[in-house]
Amino acid sequence: MQKHLFFLLCLLLTSSVSAQEVFLDDMGLDFDSSESSSTISSAPLKEEPSDSGKALSSFISSRLPASAAKNIEKAEKIFCYTVDYPSADYSGYIINDMAITGSCGELSKEGSELIKKAVLNNGMAFSTASENCNIAPKIMFRYFNGIDSTDVLFSSPCHSLTFFHGQDVVTINASPAKDIVDEIVNAYAGIKEKFISPALLGQMIGNGMIVSQNQKEMVRQKETAPSLKKWGDETTSSSPAPTSSSAPIETKTAPKGWNRLKN
Repeated sequence: MQKHLFFLLCLLLTSSVSAQEVFLDDMGLDFDSSESSSTISSAPLKEEPSDSGKALSSFISSRLPASAAKNIEKAEKIFCYTVDYPSADYSGYIINDMAITGSCGELSKEGSELIKKAVLNNGMAFSTASENCNIAPKIMFRYFNGIDSTDVLFSSPCHSLTFFHGQDVVTINASPAKDIVDEIVNAYAGIKEKFISPALLGQMIGNGMIVSQNQKEMVRQKETAPSLKKWGDETTSSSPAPTSSSAPIETKTAPKGWNRLKN
């Protein structure tokens, strides 16, 4: 427990962006209900020696296309986003067909090293077992190398990592490290800020957070544009409010195929 709390504290302290440092104007799914889904054994892999010079364990890198792995190994910047399955009428910003619900900044060198050591280069963090659960998207890390990038999705529950690169999608069972995955998700979700299109901030590649007074003014001048305000509104539909006392259930659309945790 103390180890986990220390890891969480380190993540919070080493994140390079906090609410005080920026200028601001202002896959939700559970395990299947079947009884067997919560009792499936997820035997971890046999311990493999970690290579401190590598970002990825051989278990992960052997399953990824070389170009996808290279972006993580040679990453020059790592940006963090909070994500979810989009509702049926969602028209805002997306990443790998998921709704961007906010920005959790840019990973610091220390934060990147912690994630590498605790998960990405930890052979004991993964299992080859299948799980009867659907991926629940929470945090997406985008690893940039030049203008190419590889995205890594952290799911909780249904603890897993999914790697996106072009048309390639690879999902790996991370249930043996579910406590660490939860801590990473909770730590970075806790520093979520409003996501602004990097293009509106005059950035070629950005994390979607306002980092200067000049960018704040740029966004303020465009705040009346529907393309910026529409997706961030509390209401997701222009339909009249229902007269019934029971509120409608918002439906979300999950991508087909990749979001099942299986071999």
